[in-house]
Amino acid sequence: GRIFGLIGPNGAGKTTLLRILAGVLSFDEGKRTIGHNITTGYYAQHLLELLSPGNTLLREVQQAAPDESDQTLRQILGGFLFSGDDVQKQISVLSGGEKARMALAKLLLQQSNLLLMDEPTNHLDITSREILADAMSDYQGTLCFITHDRTLIRKVANKILEIDNGQPVIFPGDYDGYLYRKQLISEQLANDSMSKDSSTGIFH
Repeated sequence: GRIFGLIGPNGAGKTTLLRILAGVLSFDEGKRTIGHNITTGYYAQHLLELLSPGNTLLREVQQAAPDESDQTLRQILGGFLFSGDDVQKQISVLSGGEKARMALAKLLLQQSNLLLMDEPTNHLDITSREILADAMSDYQGTLCFITHDRTLIRKVANKILEIDNGQPVIFPGDYDGYLYRKQLISEQLANDSMSKDSSTGIFH
């Protein structure tokens, strides 16, 4: 799939843009156009609060994907480290990290083809992050995610969407390719600046 890592400094508007793309935040001007037959999934921390405390894990995913067999649902839960009798636990007894894994499992069951994720590795331990990275890499649709986790963005992203002074700029290629191109641009700007200074006889 097409997997965009959405990056930019704190306060650049990454989460705002993602929420607009997800259709959960209105905006003052511009246009949001969703392609034909697009089904959107949106992951943010609020999904943890939307889990039903009285449900068992199995019941929670049965409600999210009623057409899937219990065997398939158990396999998916197993992929997120819930196996055997774990699936009969109640949501209410889960830790923050376990709730995050459950919310991610539910989201990936929803058969979306546009997935938007805001800091999906928050609350996850290393093993869970690796499972999530594999699931994201296998995603067949378009995925756009915000992260401070450089390991995740290196493993998963095949395009970089940078928010630069309020403008989105797409860099094709992975994160290391993006860093390399940014370095070349920075060096070119520095060289241009030195050329201008020397032409006027000013040296720093």
